[in-house]
Amino acid sequence: MLPALEAALVAAKGTVALLLIDVVDLPALRGRLGFEASSALLQQLAVQFAAVLGARGQVLRFGEGCFCVLVYPVHNRGHAVLAGERLVRAAADTITDSAVVIAPELTVGVALYPSQGESAEELLRKAQLAGTTVRRGGGRVRVFDDSGAAELLNPWALGDRYAEALRAGELQVFYQPKICIADGRATGVEALMRWLQDGCPVATPDMFIPLAEEAGLIQETTWYALSNALPQMAALGGLSVAVNITPGMLHHPEFVEMVRSALSSWNVMPDGLTLEITEGALIADFDQAIARLRGLRDLGVRVSIDDFGTGYSSLSYFKKIPADELKIDKSFVLRMSTDEGDQRLVETIISLAQQFKLKIVAEGVENRATFDMLARMGCDYVQGFLFSPALSADKLAIWLRNHAATAQPA
Repeated sequence: MLPALEAALVAAKGTVALLLIDVVDLPALRGRLGFEASSALLQQLAVQFAAVLGARGQVLRFGEGCFCVLVYPVHNRGHAVLAGERLVRAAADTITDSAVVIAPELTVGVALYPSQGESAEELLRKAQLAGTTVRRGGGRVRVFDDSGAAELLNPWALGDRYAEALRAGELQVFYQPKICIADGRATGVEALMRWLQDGCPVATPDMFIPLAEEAGLIQETTWYALSNALPQMAALGGLSVAVNITPGMLHHPEFVEMVRSALSSWNVMPDGLTLEITEGALIADFDQAIARLRGLRDLGVRVSIDDFGTGYSSLSYFKKIPADELKIDKSFVLRMSTDEGDQRLVETIISLAQQFKLKIVAEGVENRATFDMLARMGCDYVQGFLFSPALSADKLAIWLRNHAATAQPA
């Protein structure tokens, strides 16, 4: 393939557009038509493309469901896009004539020779990237450009850097105190992952945790969090530690055993560990999630439903969740002192949790008015900047000493 493509590029004069035309879901097409019929359809497409191009192009097969098409000469990017659109319309006519009811999706990625690459390999790489941006951004034909490629490649590069940081132990675990409203004491902390370089964030957890899941690193990431947080329990003088668990980790078949191993490795009491699970993590496979949560509680670990109010679980599901605690999402708490709707919603959530005998934590408490309102409603614990942001382990120890000397009940 590459030698033939190199030769065709050298023989062509002027600007050449290399088009990668991809049948997006070839396995589904073969499932519907069968191997022989789908292969015949792909051959018909190649013939039709060649007929449309005539002497102004060349068609090469590239993989099973992909065509490499050269169009020459082209005058500009717009001309290349028109050529791609023309080939997509010709494909649609061929598919219709073949009596395929649901047409397979086609995407066209384009790279220009010689301005975007002088080798066949470089052009193919850039056309492939352009085709991938088509699937992400809509449309059917896309010419390679640096900004689109950067948008696509940056997450991959960031994922590689994250994997290196994780394995080199360069991530940090910070801790935000959890305050008991009744007596003002700090009763626990939430462990929060931070990726810093020279004191500045490389990426936020909202960015790097999904990357970890996509890259298959969430098990290592969770172990990293546990292996940093659990030793802190002894250093914190008996305070509980909460660790966030992603949907992917909750549904991992070895998750319960991982927690058991972590508790044993650091010789800590299970009831000092709280695992925070979001509502959304439960919905993907509710029965499996409930089985995992029961396994955790059998170990003696506490379970908290995190970000409550942002998910989709109904009361019929909620009553089946084996949990000890419910955390009200900060998006409601932040506005409750000024927004009557959020205030009523928070009050309803607290009442619901009390009926199910769950402890209630409100996160995002930033002012005394919100704290006093939550106290009147019967909330048990709060987190937020009113008391402290997330702190490194060293700064947390100092904060705890200072807070113990000044703690006041509500």
